[in-house]
Amino acid sequence: MFIWLVLLVLIPFVLLFVMFLYLLRQDYIRAKMRSLARALFYSETIQRKAKEGEAAAQFNLGVMYERGQNVPHSFQEAAHWYRRAAEQGDSHAQVNLGFLYVHGKGVPQNSQEAARWFQKAATQNNADAQFNLGFAYEKGEGLPHNPRKAALWFQKAAKQGHAAAQNRLGVAYESGQGVPQNLPEAVRWFQKAARQGDSQAQNNLGVAYAKGQGLAQNHKKAARWFRKAAKQGYALAQKNLGGAYAEGKGVPKDKVRAYVWIIHAANGGNREALAAKRLLAEQLTHVQHREAMELLKKRLIHLKKQTATPKKASEDSLLKVD
Repeated sequence: MFIWLVLLVLIPFVLLFVMFLYLLRQDYIRAKMRSLARALFYSETIQRKAKEGEAAAQFNLGVMYERGQNVPHSFQEAAHWYRRAAEQGDSHAQVNLGFLYVHGKGVPQNSQEAARWFQKAATQNNADAQFNLGFAYEKGEGLPHNPRKAALWFQKAAKQGHAAAQNRLGVAYESGQGVPQNLPEAVRWFQKAARQGDSQAQNNLGVAYAKGQGLAQNHKKAARWFRKAAKQGYALAQKNLGGAYAEGKGVPKDKVRAYVWIIHAANGGNREALAAKRLLAEQLTHVQHREAMELLKKRLIHLKKQTATPKKASEDSLLKVD
């Protein structure tokens, strides 16, 4: 009898809960339908305006084709619409078209053509274009190798707050390439970029602290910056952080954590980490190795969640390792 009374009381609550879930799902479906309708309307509007010759719409349509948003994914179509907008002077379209030429996506790979479009956008004070033009001069890709012009364009973009350009300008001052060598000035630009979350600048700032170049040597601060970059998946910083743990510089000496970060760096393609990985593995006990594998598993899960947006230009080969 008692069970029946309980059921009589619970059944209405269960029915109400089921009804609530049903209504919630209906609201979710309606919201998704409204979102889809808005996306389709936006897409149709953009396509109409692009065909009418509006540069901003042509740029946006190029982005949609490049990403496959509400239109079929097509680098060829992306290049077509970027070009239409770029020829009207849209600096963002000029930069994106330049990138397609850099990577040979939708157009033949052509460094000279890429640099030409970067130059057009850079003269319009587009910071992304200024950085990429500086990078082209620095690497001698599409333009003659010219460290002085590279530093000049990096500086223009850096003054606009472009983190990657700030880092490259710091590297120029550190090495004296294109500008007089000035380690405190290098550190100043590394700091600006590092505070914006640029992993390469964070690593470079860590190197400066570790070596006492341009500021007072401080292994604790070096390890702190290595960690910030390492957590973003930057292999060079992972190798440096592993080295700090192995030597106990700025962090407690810990072979297990050193091994974990060195493995990350090795998996990321850092060649020096591959040799260090073998050396550290020989020094670990069976228990320490098992502990390292558990930590590694946790770190891999975390790093997958924290995967950074791929950069459009690789600068790894130009950074100091130690």
